[in-house]
Amino acid sequence: MHDIAPFIALAAGLGAAVAGHGAWRRRDVNRWPSAEARVTRCDVEAVHGHAHRREGDDQPRRFLARVHFTFQAKGRTYRSDNGRFDGVPSFTRRQAAVAHAGRTPPGTLMTIRYAPDNPEITQSGESRLPTGRLGLAAFLATMSVLALWLSLP
Repeated sequence: MHDIAPFIALAAGLGAAVAGHGAWRRRDVNRWPSAEARVTRCDVEAVHGHAHRREGDDQPRRFLARVHFTFQAKGRTYRSDNGRFDGVPSFTRRQAAVAHAGRTPPGTLMTIRYAPDNPEITQSGESRLPTGRLGLAAFLATMSVLALWLSLP
């Protein structure tokens, strides 16, 4: 019988690398330049729970609260929305999505950060430490080391 521990170590190590890359990416976003943006409109869009539905799959509908805005960067006006970096906030109830979008009605000023090389890629809200991704990366790295240690003769 094959020892499964090296495979577990490899899978956990790859998972730790992916989670670590996501945390590193968030770190870079926190360093992007910031700008003041003005909300131009808010939309609530209904989508299915999964992009690839299987026959007989009864996934609930999701409602996306998309906030569109304009901002000035590098002497130009850009248009973007809250789905460019993190993805649009998703809700199971339309009322929750409408309430979320209603927090930033047209004309509202908000702080965004934009990618220096492509200002249309934006992230709205305050900078955040990706604690969830860091925790996941640490857990998976620990499991990888533990699985390798257990597989040693």
